[in-house]
Amino acid sequence: MASRFSLSRKFRLALAFAASALLALALSCDMLLPPTGVPEEGPSPRTTPRGTIEQLFRAYEDKRIDLFTELLPKNGTYRFFISPEYSTSYTGTDAVMERIGDESEYKYVNAGSYHYWGQESELAKHRRMFNAANVTIEFTEYPDIDEGNFRYRVNDENDTTHVELKTMYGELCIGRDTLYCTQKDGQMQVFLLEREEDGKTGNKLWVIRDWFDLDYVK
Repeated sequence: MASRFSLSRKFRLALAFAASALLALALSCDMLLPPTGVPEEGPSPRTTPRGTIEQLFRAYEDKRIDLFTELLPKNGTYRFFISPEYSTSYTGTDAVMERIGDESEYKYVNAGSYHYWGQESELAKHRRMFNAANVTIEFTEYPDIDEGNFRYRVNDENDTTHVELKTMYGELCIGRDTLYCTQKDGQMQVFLLEREEDGKTGNKLWVIRDWFDLDYVK
């Protein structure tokens, strides 16, 4: 009887020790987490042009207005341009017309008249879309980001200040009452990125200055 009691007591002590170890482990892990319980993110993806576009994809899929807002310049100069094929649809809206000439700063944008809207309007549109509970956003296929389609601009000190890049194909589907999907084969997005100093860290991070939503491939 004494032997059985001794074994049972040892077993209970072992269980108590194991429970204490698990509790200590849980507390130590909890101390590593921020108050939200979500692990802190690593370095900003906006340290590279590719990472900036990939953050744009994530902002859409996760419906994160904070991630989308980070992508826009702090000085409010962002513009979203619509292909001339669609321009007549935006007459009478808050869109503004601008002529892109043959000698423009863009390599991947054809000359023509484009409707665009600015940063405040773009943020308002995305807030409504991201906050709508009945809207689903999904990439059925991610656009192709080819390093060969990056065009870099440098200043007198040979520092890269702007990057123009195009993404090809891909399919983004946005569902509400009906499902809208971008054109998978003929779609092209052109981005003009610029480097902007982060007020908190002092790091130079990429933001989107101009975004052209086009339906032709050049």
